[in-house]
Amino acid sequence: MSLRIIHITVPADEVLPDIMSTFTPEENLFMLKIGSNCLKEGRNAVAGLTQKEIYNKIKDETKGEIQKLELDLLVEKELKSVISEETSKMYQKQIDHMEKQMKDMSQKIATYELESKDQISKAENKAREKYDLLLQEKDKQVSRFSDTYEKLLVQSHKSTSHKGSDGEKQFEDYANTFIDFKGFELIDKHTQGGSGDFHMRFEDFDVLVDAKNYKKKVPIDQREKIKNDLIKNEHIPFAWLVSLNTSIDKYDKSPVMYEWINTKQCIVYINNLSQNDDPKKILRIVWFTCKELYRFVADVSSDNDELTNIKETQFKLMDKVKNLRKGIREINTTINVTKNMIQVMDDQLKEILESETSTIVESNYSLFDDWWSKNIEETVEDVSLLSTDIWFKFKSDNKCELNDFNITPDKFKQFVKSKTPSSNIILKNKNANSAFEIKGIKIKSADNKVGSPVLEVLLVGDKKKKSVKKDKDIEFYFDGVIDKVIIEDYVISEDDIMTLANKHNIKTFQLVSLLVKHKIIASRSDARGYDKYKETDEYKSKIVENS
Repeated sequence: MSLRIIHITVPADEVLPDIMSTFTPEENLFMLKIGSNCLKEGRNAVAGLTQKEIYNKIKDETKGEIQKLELDLLVEKELKSVISEETSKMYQKQIDHMEKQMKDMSQKIATYELESKDQISKAENKAREKYDLLLQEKDKQVSRFSDTYEKLLVQSHKSTSHKGSDGEKQFEDYANTFIDFKGFELIDKHTQGGSGDFHMRFEDFDVLVDAKNYKKKVPIDQREKIKNDLIKNEHIPFAWLVSLNTSIDKYDKSPVMYEWINTKQCIVYINNLSQNDDPKKILRIVWFTCKELYRFVADVSSDNDELTNIKETQFKLMDKVKNLRKGIREINTTINVTKNMIQVMDDQLKEILESETSTIVESNYSLFDDWWSKNIEETVEDVSLLSTDIWFKFKSDNKCELNDFNITPDKFKQFVKSKTPSSNIILKNKNANSAFEIKGIKIKSADNKVGSPVLEVLLVGDKKKKSVKKDKDIEFYFDGVIDKVIIEDYVISEDDIMTLANKHNIKTFQLVSLLVKHKIIASRSDARGYDKYKETDEYKSKIVENS
């Protein structure tokens, strides 16, 4: 189909409709035909009328429409009035209903708190009963173990007695080497408690002997036993602990070792006597050594009684210290066992309390949930907030509701913990009631007032310093909320300005300026701890900058 282009003239200041550029040639032709016919009919209708007739005709034609519009306006006005009244009544009913619900919720919360306390108390009682039963069962087990241990001791004593008899016979054979010594006599004492196996009597002194025929090292309890036996026999200056085939625990660095238990009595430890080429020769050497020691002790005792008394006191003191150390080790063992049991009970009680607390928080405290969703947001930035700062902001935003809902700082901490993963919570110290730090959250920026200054602060883990607007015409130093929180903290607490500045992550001079601006103090030097602040590098650097 062939096309023809025509030119149409329109006023220059008029704007053509955008839709015209979308018409097809057929639509353009149809539009021109319709428009032309309409204009032609209009001109023919108006051609025979005067201006006055045209006015009257238009007036008559539109009179009905005007009356209709006026009627519609009256009807609409009346409807709006009715709707307004109905809306007011409906909102009033909703307000009354909400107030009633709030009263009911407050009563329910109080009831839930009482019920939860009762439940926690019952749970604690059940836990105590459970652990009382466990302790009773443990006591029974300990009693059974004690009985078994005593039976084993009896059996062990029988086998040890058998081994002891062999060892005694063997040592008796070795002791015959002293048969030619003046005044020698071997007295069997193994049937008398506290006297060892033998008493070897010589002209100058006696020796208490305890022979051991063990397959393993002679343990510490045997050393303590011969020590106690020697102390009971005050007239005997020497005791020999003879291990025939093994060494003696702690005293095996040489074949023969000596331990003085006081200024007059000494224990001789003889290791592996039967393993020597000539055991009898070893015993004779030990005897001659004891004889020289006996003479030396006798000479010293006669020459210096005061020094002997001092040494005797020292030996007794060392014995007491050893006994105390042993008692302390036993006490520490008991304490560690008790601590472990208490920790298990504490963990179970914490689980019960956390479960109850989470239920209360989720079901009853919508006020906190609404405030948290409006003011706190999660972020992937390396920032964190202190629980104390969040509490001050919540307290500032909800002054009226705090008493109604009975929200305390401790409860608020539980709310915060229920909103964040435990891995994001960093405790400042081990006290469960102390403040803590929450990673990965921040206060929504929409809460900052327009035109208010931005707090100059280094967020935890954030190395970039946020900018500060210096606007002298604004009534706040930082912003309304932050200023109020810091001032309340300064007035209520007794901390100095450096401690508070560190707590709120601001500079000390900023805190002082804030207090002066709000007329909390008359001059900067009136600030609490200002003299101490003047000694800091921050103060000195500010002096240098100003100069």
